[in-house]
Amino acid sequence: MKNRLILILAVIVGLAAAGGTYVYLDNLKKSYVISGDFTRVAVARQRITARTRITAQMIELKDIPAKYINELAAVSPEEIVGKIAKSEILPGEQILRDRLAQGSSATDGLAFMLQPGKRAVTVAVNEVSGLAGLIKPGDRVDVVGTFDLQGAPGQEKSSITSILIQDVDVLSTDQATIPLQENGQNGKKEAPARTVTLSVTPEQAQPLVLCSEKGTIRLILRPATDHEILAIPSIRMNQLVR
Repeated sequence: MKNRLILILAVIVGLAAAGGTYVYLDNLKKSYVISGDFTRVAVARQRITARTRITAQMIELKDIPAKYINELAAVSPEEIVGKIAKSEILPGEQILRDRLAQGSSATDGLAFMLQPGKRAVTVAVNEVSGLAGLIKPGDRVDVVGTFDLQGAPGQEKSSITSILIQDVDVLSTDQATIPLQENGQNGKKEAPARTVTLSVTPEQAQPLVLCSEKGTIRLILRPATDHEILAIPSIRMNQLVR
């Protein structure tokens, strides 16, 4: 009986000591927070794999000693939610702003610039079909294709021109995803691009690739604010002869 009483008293004393220690540490932490030694930053609540769009459920705000906080650490959900992780983020790891794709920044890479449902397709151009090099990343264009149609038996082929796709984004010219500036040497400009990369849907990609492989294409530059889609019928060679 005596031994049991001693054991119970030991347990009570141990619990009291543990509780006192917890309260002391909690008060100490609060005093540090109040004194400015702790700062609240965003950390990963779970493992976030690369190229994952981050949701509010994947992160949490945590008080961390100021001396251990990375200067690039995000401090609010608004800086993170909806962004895409460029590399893996481990649970409890501070979420750094430079590891999040901004969606429109050329430094993130072409894949991060594409909107959901879009694909990047590169087509070859020359000084004429590429508007003498005047098309720049960020412009919007229509693509016109010209190709030959096999006629009925005994008839000649018929050339036809058609607007293949309209109002698509120019992602890059050659390998430049931002407009090239004038070369400071002798006022010379960069040579006209030999390739243009467009942002299209999979449905738009098919006629674009087919005509660029089997026919010829030309890019038509749109005004900066014009997004109207026009219903224009194709034109055949015999329509030009009255």
